[in-house]
Amino acid sequence: MIKKNLKYLLSLKKNNIVITSVTSYDASFAKLADECGVDIILVGDSLGEVIKGAKNTHSVTVDEICYHTKNVSKGIKQAYLISDMPKHSFRTKRQALANANKITKKGLADMIKIESTPMQLDIVKHLIKNKIKVCGHIGIQPQKIINKKSYRKIGTTARETEILIRDALMLQDSGVKLIVAECIDSGCAEKIKNILKIPLIGIGSGRKCDGQIRVIYDIFNVSFNGRPGFMKDQESHKNPLKDILMGYLKSMKNNIN
Repeated sequence: MIKKNLKYLLSLKKNNIVITSVTSYDASFAKLADECGVDIILVGDSLGEVIKGAKNTHSVTVDEICYHTKNVSKGIKQAYLISDMPKHSFRTKRQALANANKITKKGLADMIKIESTPMQLDIVKHLIKNKIKVCGHIGIQPQKIINKKSYRKIGTTARETEILIRDALMLQDSGVKLIVAECIDSGCAEKIKNILKIPLIGIGSGRKCDGQIRVIYDIFNVSFNGRPGFMKDQESHKNPLKDILMGYLKSMKNNIN
């Protein structure tokens, strides 16, 4: 088995082959996703919601990301492994580099993802200068949102589209090798994808991106706070894990009786 790398992911974009991505937080689900052939596994700060039961991602720490990343790495043989930089972990260049090194060396991530703003582009450049591979994040940034009711599609106006394209190009020019686009209008996302030379991975941004990413618990419909509204019924079974567990419990009772 060959470990997937950035060259491989870029070849998928060039050949118009969809890049597949899911989140994972433990060795077992990572092994499952890897054996299914997923291209990218992300240890997302979404673990704050699906693992810790919080209302948002804000409480996740660097140590928690490292812990889950190291566990996930044990289940991977092929997939490219990316880990989130948590909220407040990249306020300065020095802090960002220390935490990124911790995640990539202690956690064994291939790349970090950062929800930076254009004002923090110097931090992104500093990480790349110091040999840290970086994935950018445009559109809705959960680390800046307290209440999910604040989520909305962006890129629906010419001005918003212009800003998103500008931000994506700034990230690409800084040396970022992947970009996640969250809750962006599908038409806008397609324009950005066609302009970029690097892959654009969408979540809630339509099907015209170079790839898609989903929270693995959302796919199985077992997320603590429920699935996001953009996930259509055909993207997920009703609740396969619950059905399996209920079937097992029923068989146990039948065997006992």
